[in-house]
Amino acid sequence: MIEMSFIFFSFILCFLITLYAGLYDLKTSDVYEEVPAILISFGLFYWFIVSLMSGNFAFFLNSILVGSFFLALGLLLYQIKVWGDGDAWVLGGIGFLTPFLPTPFLLYPISFVFNVLIVGGVYSMIYIIGYGIINENIRTAFVSEIKKHLLIYFGFIFACVLVSYYLPFFFMVGLFPFIYVYTKVVEKGMKRKIKVSELKEGDVLVGGEICGLKKEEIEKLKKTKKYVEVQEGVRFTMVFPLTLLFLYYFGGFFGLLLL
Repeated sequence: MIEMSFIFFSFILCFLITLYAGLYDLKTSDVYEEVPAILISFGLFYWFIVSLMSGNFAFFLNSILVGSFFLALGLLLYQIKVWGDGDAWVLGGIGFLTPFLPTPFLLYPISFVFNVLIVGGVYSMIYIIGYGIINENIRTAFVSEIKKHLLIYFGFIFACVLVSYYLPFFFMVGLFPFIYVYTKVVEKGMKRKIKVSELKEGDVLVGGEICGLKKEEIEKLKKTKKYVEVQEGVRFTMVFPLTLLFLYYFGGFFGLLLL
């Protein structure tokens, strides 16, 4: 019982900190750099104290092992340009502060990573759809692209609807061309050309590092360029608190299947 209280406290604290980081990311497109430091330092301190109180240093060792695994994986994903360095360090911080949650079937570290992918996929899809809906230029561009080959697109979906009388899956296949065009339009709409003087910390240049620009890098650009093209992306940090909630209250993807 006392072990579960330790776990619950670390979960609540980790959720609140990552929720703040996620909201900050949504507002600024950047990860507040002190957040990973707070997660890691408090996580190590907390589980060290818990180990002293309980006489069981497996708690502290587990924090080190899971945190190191999450951080190494996060930095690897950063190196292959899956996400920014801020997301990598937040993932590591989660491992240090919340190195265990009860999950069915899979070990917690593997389960957490798996569910980050599931939640991240759903979140990214909703984010992209929402981004396109609220952006008038993207809506206009999407309608314009569809009009160029209107008969082909609707002919394809009509054929898939007919086939779906036998194979329902084909109805979804018929939507693929619209989804593809919409995704390409949104991707293009997330790029914009701005004056170098309008750059701010955290902005990502098209073709540049995902971690975003630092203040000194912006100052260097001001000396050599007048305009740059910046890339807006899915603001991903909110996925972490959502995954924590999903795991704790539903047991993740596999736990949901058991309900």
